Amino acid sequence: MKYGILIGMLLLLTACQQPTIYVYTQALTELEKQQLTIRLQQQPLPYQFIQLPIPKEFAAATLLTSEDKLLTAETEQLADIMQAMGYQPQIHYVSAANHHYSNGNIGFYLRGEQIELGFDVPEQMRTTGCVEDRYNGLKVRFVDNLVEFALLNGSRAQLVWQRYENYLVINYRDTSQSYTHLSPLVATPFGEKPSDTFRYNAHITGPHWLNCSLQVVYMD
Repeated sequence: MKYGILIGMLLLLTACQQPTIYVYTQALTELEKQQLTIRLQQQPLPYQFIQLPIPKEFAAATLLTSEDKLLTAETEQLADIMQAMGYQPQIHYVSAANHHYSNGNIGFYLRGEQIELGFDVPEQMRTTGCVEDRYNGLKVRFVDNLVEFALLNGSRAQLVWQRYENYLVINYRDTSQSYTHLSPLVATPFGEKPSDTFRYNAHITGPHWLNCSLQVVYMD
């Protein structure tokens, strides 16, 4: 009986010490919330949503790790989740903005950007923020209901695009990629400039050049 109590106490202690992801979200679309929940369920650590605002000092996608116990593989997996949702994660390995974690716990912060309801699609754009760097900078041209990607091998891929609610959707065979329209200022050598940016919403299995955002920066 004594050993049974001891084992039970040890199991309880182990459970209490299991690292947890503390998830802060702000201004996400319903689609993004659904995608995030699905992806968090697919990773190994327990998670808890925190109903508090994200510090202004944090980038739109931020991970804050424990200073005393770094879970490298788990942190990389969480960064992959952010990237798959079209964000570029920043990882802090020390406390920031009065947020501090220990015992392997991880802070997960995801802030949606201001969404433009109703948009025009520019005729010329380039890929940016791609999952695979080699696809950054591809020329993309919209003509009527077709979109043309200038691929790395010199060929051109023509796909059909459409509007669905407040999303731009590009169809490829039996799959599709959706994009959310934003108008952020973009840092350039000549200062911040306005842009039309279409941030991709999902990480699809292929083609990989659809796992890119689309952007045009207005220099004048």
